[in-house]
Amino acid sequence: MTISYSGNSFRLLLRWKGSIWRSVWRELFLFLILFYSIRFSAPHFFNWADPDETKGYRKIFKVMCNEFHEYTKMIPLTFLLGFYVSNVVSRWWRQFECLKWPEDFLSILCLLLPSKESRPARHQIARYLNLTCALAWRDVSTKIRLRFPSLTNIIDAGLLTEKEYEKLQDINEPSPGIRWLTPLHWVQQLIDAEIAAGRGSVNYVSVAMNELKAFRISFRRLYCHDWVCVPLVYTQVAALATYSYFFFCLFGRQDLNHDDFYSLDAFFPLFTVVQFLFFVGWFKVGQDLMRPFGLDDDDRQKWKTLCFTCNFF
Repeated sequence: MTISYSGNSFRLLLRWKGSIWRSVWRELFLFLILFYSIRFSAPHFFNWADPDETKGYRKIFKVMCNEFHEYTKMIPLTFLLGFYVSNVVSRWWRQFECLKWPEDFLSILCLLLPSKESRPARHQIARYLNLTCALAWRDVSTKIRLRFPSLTNIIDAGLLTEKEYEKLQDINEPSPGIRWLTPLHWVQQLIDAEIAAGRGSVNYVSVAMNELKAFRISFRRLYCHDWVCVPLVYTQVAALATYSYFFFCLFGRQDLNHDDFYSLDAFFPLFTVVQFLFFVGWFKVGQDLMRPFGLDDDDRQKWKTLCFTCNFF
């Protein structure tokens, strides 16, 4: 996870922000309400509906609880969640690696255009790189979209001029979704103009273009990750397996031996709650990491990275 943490294990368990407690407390609270509702209402129902135990409702309930307990052993929950979360974590890390920083290209740019006369061009190229970041990331990041709801907000931030805004609008009509490529073409045109004017070093042109290509490829990969999500059926299988498992636990983990007051389950389903924290927390990890540019606690850490890049020029 991207939230920074340190300290001993006990102190880490008491953390709230980005923790397992914050992720699963609602589901756990609902589970315990349903669990104790069944526990306390079932005896009263049997005493009312079958006081003489001639209809066998109590026996049927015990048989059903035992069967549900056996059903929980038939769900390969560990395998399903492990395979699901491992794929989501790999996808999450690949998306993070697609966050390309402009400093690599800008350092080469200082070698390519080293003269004082090229300083305005260097500043303009740096602005175009950050404009590309803002245009691309606002399509995949909720936080960036909230910061730049429209292109006029990008103009207010100083990343775009009115004339450039008109050009982007003309490009977006026939080819929506690719206008973030336009500032990179402007970068190439600026470099070509500076080289033609004799203010650049041709020895670094190839290196600069390769770095610009890598910069462009990183955004294309990020868009591909945003377009192609984890298959819905995969997430549905993991969700169905997790929640059906604990639905069966609502009945299968009931304490049917009411005379055994020394049983821990007679008061609180401790090991069932521990399982709930493990499995539902595991599933929540996969759900949160599937949206790395959303609004949860970990995404705010990535938001700082995006803000730094968009403000750097």
